Amino acid sequence: MTVLQACRWAEAELGELESPGLEAELILCDLMNWKRHELYLNHESDLRESCLTMYRKRVRRRKNREPLQHITGKVDFLGRSFIAGPGALIARPETELLTELFMNGLSEPRYILDAGIGSGIIGVSLALAYPTALVIGTDISREALMLSCRNKELFNVRNLVLVRTDLIEALRQDIGIFDGIVANLPYIPSGLIHDLEPEVRDGDPLIALDGGHDGLELVRSLLVSAPGILRGGGVLALELDREQVETVSKLLEKNPLWEDVRAFNDLAGHPRVVTARVGHNIVHLQNL
Repeated sequence: MTVLQACRWAEAELGELESPGLEAELILCDLMNWKRHELYLNHESDLRESCLTMYRKRVRRRKNREPLQHITGKVDFLGRSFIAGPGALIARPETELLTELFMNGLSEPRYILDAGIGSGIIGVSLALAYPTALVIGTDISREALMLSCRNKELFNVRNLVLVRTDLIEALRQDIGIFDGIVANLPYIPSGLIHDLEPEVRDGDPLIALDGGHDGLELVRSLLVSAPGILRGGGVLALELDREQVETVSKLLEKNPLWEDVRAFNDLAGHPRVVTARVGHNIVHLQNL
């Protein structure tokens, strides 16, 4: 069977997916360690039987709705390829937007917090972008922190410290030191988990999805505790469901400790990210 024939077979097998042809090609490229253009150059080449057997197995895994990133073991994020696995949420394009907006709000940061670091993709990206800053990544999940550690080691990052704790519980003594907090916390309402796509519902850990009855349980907790560890003018950036952006924006606007509240749309035009800053008056409150 030629490469082209194998891809056509895989595309038919994956017909229920949104982009079956693309995924068929990505699976084969990963298996053969090819770039996309190399796949097209080899369209008429015959696949070895051993490669074809492995390809069929991987395509059938994807047909059973196992996430593509778990099959390939990697996920691309902001121009880098990270290790992916079932221990943490798979990063999506919306999270790239979150990270870029967060970085736009920073200016020569010394201390950065990634609350709920998950796979470590955001934290590692920040540590690489700001080599003189210390990035702290927290997570309650041992499996997520293990995956974060693997990604930290992959890029030989030395300025990222991982802490197992519930949100910022272990950092409450660090009053007013952080220049920014970024968080992609669980935000799916508990009652809607069963409605998610199988790749998300069954592929991502429940702890990384379930945000409580309205999806904002952890977000509300962070909004209350974050001002205590942010310096005056420090930035907070949150990724949310599009139905939650207005609610969270209003919560921030009603709290006099927060200012410069902004909402941003994702590439599909849906509200997705909220940013805000702690007012400089927070310094006076901390020094009372």
